[in-house]
Amino acid sequence: MTRTRTDVIAAMADTARLTAFGPSHTWHDALFSGDDLTRPSDPDRALLAALADEVVEADAHLARVPDALHVEWLERILGLERLPVVPDTVVAHATVDPALAPAVLATGTLLRGGKDAYGVERRYATADALTAHGAQLVAARSQTPGGSGGVVGEAGSFPLDPSDGAPADHRVRIHSEVMRFDGGHLSLRLRFEGAPAPLQLGDLRWRYPRPDGTVGDTTGSVSGDHVTVTLQEACGVPGEPCWIEGYVPDGSAVPTAMTFSGLWLKVTSRSEFAPEAGYYNDGRLDVTKEFQPFGPVAKRGDAFYVRSDEAFSKRLATLTIALSVLSDSGGAVTKYLTAGGIPGYTNEVAASHLLGFISTFSGDDAMNDVVAEVGPLYEYLADPDPDPTLKWQRRTTEWWESFATRSSLSSVTGASIGGGMGSRPTSIGGQEGHYIRAFLSEGDFGWTSYLSRVADFAGDAASWMTTPGPMPLPPTPPIVTEISLTYTTKEVRPDGVESVNGWIRRTKPEAQPWSPFHTDVSPDGHAGMLALGLDIPVSAAGSSVSIYVGVDSAAACGDGQEPDARWEWWDGAAWRPLPVADGTHALRESGLLRFVAPEGWAEGCPRHGGADAERGRWIRLVTHAPDRLGTVLQIVLDAVIAAYVSTAPDPSADPTPQTPLVAGAIKGTVATVPGITKVTNLASVQGRGPETDTHYATRASGIVRHRRRAVTPWDYEQHVAIAFPEVAAVRCLPHTDGSGGRSRGSVGIVVVPDRPDEPCPRPSVSLAGRIGDALAPLAPVHATPTVLCALYAEVTVELEVTLRRGVAALDGGTALR
Repeated sequence: MTRTRTDVIAAMADTARLTAFGPSHTWHDALFSGDDLTRPSDPDRALLAALADEVVEADAHLARVPDALHVEWLERILGLERLPVVPDTVVAHATVDPALAPAVLATGTLLRGGKDAYGVERRYATADALTAHGAQLVAARSQTPGGSGGVVGEAGSFPLDPSDGAPADHRVRIHSEVMRFDGGHLSLRLRFEGAPAPLQLGDLRWRYPRPDGTVGDTTGSVSGDHVTVTLQEACGVPGEPCWIEGYVPDGSAVPTAMTFSGLWLKVTSRSEFAPEAGYYNDGRLDVTKEFQPFGPVAKRGDAFYVRSDEAFSKRLATLTIALSVLSDSGGAVTKYLTAGGIPGYTNEVAASHLLGFISTFSGDDAMNDVVAEVGPLYEYLADPDPDPTLKWQRRTTEWWESFATRSSLSSVTGASIGGGMGSRPTSIGGQEGHYIRAFLSEGDFGWTSYLSRVADFAGDAASWMTTPGPMPLPPTPPIVTEISLTYTTKEVRPDGVESVNGWIRRTKPEAQPWSPFHTDVSPDGHAGMLALGLDIPVSAAGSSVSIYVGVDSAAACGDGQEPDARWEWWDGAAWRPLPVADGTHALRESGLLRFVAPEGWAEGCPRHGGADAERGRWIRLVTHAPDRLGTVLQIVLDAVIAAYVSTAPDPSADPTPQTPLVAGAIKGTVATVPGITKVTNLASVQGRGPETDTHYATRASGIVRHRRRAVTPWDYEQHVAIAFPEVAAVRCLPHTDGSGGRSRGSVGIVVVPDRPDEPCPRPSVSLAGRIGDALAPLAPVHATPTVLCALYAEVTVELEVTLRRGVAALDGGTALR
């Protein structure tokens, strides 16, 4: 029992009341007033006061004696050692001069910054060698299951929570120029070879790019193994590859059952559209107005060229050229049969007069009379030329090849185009493009006949023996008022097929069964991923790379085993296993990733999509248990762990480690290191100072009781509570497994970490692992300790407090808070 000075003086006063001082007084009357000394400055009162102080000290000493004897017994008799001082550690980041990279911090390099318990600048020694490359983080991307297809996140700014992101894209993109068009509409059939019929497309929709930057959206009509989509307005951006893609709308199930081995595309219909240009031989024609395709004077060997890079660059099945040829009373050319059955061409007005005159007669004799009467007129109007022969031709590698022949300038309907492209590129009028032509191989639309008649007319007029007929009228050249094209194509293979599922891009292999839609991230079926792109020089190959990953730790909660996960690196074609010293325990807590930069580490990773996927060298973690990953708070390259080095005379008595160093306190290295411009600390981990007598006595006494074994619930609780000062409370639940259910041989250890700023603290993966490691050798062979998380319930506390007399309200309120 420890008495206070007031207690001792009060005891003296009680004793003085029992000792007489004169016949009617006691020593209390002479020395005390109540329970206190009178005139304390008098020598006798001062002596009593000093004696009271000594009694207090003696009581205090005697109170400490049992504990001291207990500690001495534990140390000297039982030989139980005190816990050693554990230095605090920091994660340090080195900044490198790019001109001198890489730079090396050797093991044991001293860092400086902050003050120790004695006011002296702290020192920290690096635990490993650090090769600093001056690398930068290009991107950090996560993908996990969620919703109907997946969740993706990108760390433009941290934190990066694998389970909290945007819905993942799921789409298959098909590249082909066969679908490029401008204006009107185009129907495209996609036949999926080797796919089960009907196609397993789910709610798949289709979209395609337009020249103005907008995206068209449409649905498809499924029949058997093919789907037909109709594209409106236009498809394709000039100068960029043309594509169409099927995508899964947000909230719809991903059609993972869709598989196929090959793909064929076919234009089944195209609305009418105007060609880009027309040429008469090498002369440009304005095909938007009336034009003369063979000029004012047609000649055998002339050609009318039609340009359409859209249609004639494709492998056409059919082509329709619709021509509107002017034919009215104004003099268009008309073909008719003469009395002798000979085809001819004449001016329409003159021909109508002639035919009208002929129709007034009947019978053979009448026909003879007609021939006699109108012979001179026929002589000047009839055209003995044969029908013109127009050969519609396309350009091949070496010559112009005919695909249709017509005896007049008329529409070409459904002409079949064989082999290769519609027409090879060629230059007409100085313009490179894809052309077809109407080649005038026979006839000239009556122009030669007209010249002959003119000559005859002139001869008759000059002869006194012949009366000339009417002046021959020149033939009106063909005039086209409108030209349009339509076509279908043969089946062609696409230029490429790729799928995007979240961040993962896959390219279809040739002639192999392929599934475009996936909810996993690897061929082994891993459901979650975190990929890191590092801007690191190629010269880093073969040297170590160190990355600090700050993680809001995932809780162990009944499963302290590391999840099925692995690290991989990208070699430009595939992901390869990457041996890693993983201090993050598969991204479940903060720590260092250390690995050797592999030879052949490729620049860029197109399979991860995004604008910056072409940059950086990529690594990734894939796992079957993404729900067990923590939230990534920061990623810093060129990091190393450094431990406190005490400069105190007795390092074992230095209390500095129990106070962690604040972030940014380290200012650099003690000695200059070539290439290193700056070193600072990112995070700190508290160490352990000298063990106090109280903590030692408690811990060592427990050893005497449980004898370093864990048999009873109290044993487990004592081991955890004493060995782990970061634990605020612990409760042992016998026969309780990781799910909280009853299970023989299982021992549930409910742990509440000492993190008062968190409303519901849960043990980290590292803490759970260390507790499991500490208990494993102490528990019986049949026992399986498992760290559990506490179940928290929200409560409301209403308090009414009455303060003792003499306690100030301000002091009482502070104490309560």
